Amino acid sequence: MSTSAPLLFHYEHSRKQQARVVLINMLLLPLVLWLLLQLINDPVARPRFASLLMAIGVAAELGLLAVAAWLLSHPASFSIRLSASEFCSHHPMFKAWCFSVDPAEIVAIEHSTDREADARYISIQTRSGQCHALSPNYGYDRKALYRALATLNPAIRLPKHPGVFGLRS
Repeated sequence: MSTSAPLLFHYEHSRKQQARVVLINMLLLPLVLWLLLQLINDPVARPRFASLLMAIGVAAELGLLAVAAWLLSHPASFSIRLSASEFCSHHPMFKAWCFSVDPAEIVAIEHSTDREADARYISIQTRSGQCHALSPNYGYDRKALYRALATLNPAIRLPKHPGVFGLRS
């Protein structure tokens, strides 16, 4: 992408940001487990439950620490960029969510849900018949993205509600 083209929409989420969330969860987990322990009033069951919670807590903390270490040692980021000449998405793990298209070539963006797979899909269809998938898994502002796309190409068919995913037919 040309660095001189002004961006109309930009979103980036790094693994470092994800690691920060994991580390915050590590700090909160002991509190949650302690609150759970406070629900047990039986003096006989409480010590057994406490030792079970301790084992679960230690295993979960070690697992979360391993995830945070992996995220920090494998830097990458998910990004969406929109300029007047290019709409691109980059996902560090899934190549199916990586694409670059001219916004003028986009015909429609559709949302759908696969009930059996319990998955949401965002598909971008172009005039040439290509279909690209955009990741629905990050907290980017779809309403702002669609508004910027509509500004560039008013002919794009957009979902009526950016947060609603209808059932796949």
